[in-house]
Amino acid sequence: MKSLLSAKGAAFGLCAVLCSSPFSQQVWADDAKLMTELADLKARIEFLEKQLSAQSAAQPHSANREEKWTDRIGFSGLVEVEAASVDGVEENSSDITLAKVEIGLDAQVNEWVSASLLLLFEEDKTDPIAFDEAFIRIGNAEQSPFFLTAGLIHLPFGRFESHMVSDPITLEMGEFIETALQLGFEAGGWRSSLVLFNGDTKEQGDDKIDQFGLDIGYYWQAADADVEFDAALYYVNNIADSDGLQEAIADAENLTDQVSGVGGHLVLSVGAFTFIGEYLTATEQFDTADLAFNGVGAEPVSWNLEAAYHFTLNDWDATIALAWQGTDEALALELPEQRLMLGISLGIMQNTSLNIEWANDDDYDVADGGTGKSSDSITAQLAVEF
Repeated sequence: MKSLLSAKGAAFGLCAVLCSSPFSQQVWADDAKLMTELADLKARIEFLEKQLSAQSAAQPHSANREEKWTDRIGFSGLVEVEAASVDGVEENSSDITLAKVEIGLDAQVNEWVSASLLLLFEEDKTDPIAFDEAFIRIGNAEQSPFFLTAGLIHLPFGRFESHMVSDPITLEMGEFIETALQLGFEAGGWRSSLVLFNGDTKEQGDDKIDQFGLDIGYYWQAADADVEFDAALYYVNNIADSDGLQEAIADAENLTDQVSGVGGHLVLSVGAFTFIGEYLTATEQFDTADLAFNGVGAEPVSWNLEAAYHFTLNDWDATIALAWQGTDEALALELPEQRLMLGISLGIMQNTSLNIEWANDDDYDVADGGTGKSSDSITAQLAVEF
């Protein structure tokens, strides 16, 4: 027992000596200093993390915009292949054509500026490919209702809405594609614009910016999106510059007089039904030397009335539509006096549709310079959008 107590006493004595020695004091001092430095380092890291979080909150997307600039650019495309059979007035024909190819590019350059390009190919019409649109737009709908568009644009003279394979007669007579300046306004469903351009047709050879157009329209949609309404009126001071009329004018670079044009459209969707009405006309007769009909100056008119029903067939989105189109004093444009059409569209796959159209054209009477006969055509179209 005495030996055991002596051993314990020796151990406690040794511990006391070590703990009170200079070596022990140095070790404990170093540990305390290290702990203090670690605490300081941790505090600094937390401070830097808070600063970085604050900077990220202030500029949440700047890094993404720099790394993913391609997000500001969008590509789109359309390919249409058609097979048609025509029982014509003088001869019958059939063909398979690459009817249309469109490649579009849209770039949001910054919050206020965007640019758009649209390339178009139509077999036997474009050689080999053409720009259908190429413009710069300055505007920000979230901050201002006004915008400016400059470049090659489709003038707001006609909407040309249709569920048919073929373009409506109103487009064939009244479509304008011009290099122009457009100052516009869009807010609360209302829209309006003024367009200035130097057209391809010239009055007595004048080559200057003397052509313009005006339009005003209104769009409304019910809260449940079951009813939509769009209507507009438009005006151009020289309807002879439309793509369709240019080809019919006797001397497009030496017009005797400019003739203005007016038009309007109404598109109404109610549930599964859509109704379309559009009307374009010259406001007066052309000089006989420029565009004639039946021995006097022509005053061309075109119109389109259409009704469509949308439904589901074997899980395919389907549409059946009926159209009645016509013209007046438009014989020189090689357009029929009346056209009756029936169309069926089937969404057979995602972004892929099969469209079939039957059309019956009635030519102008013999007394008006036509044949007085009619023709029929059937067209099948396979279309893919991407």
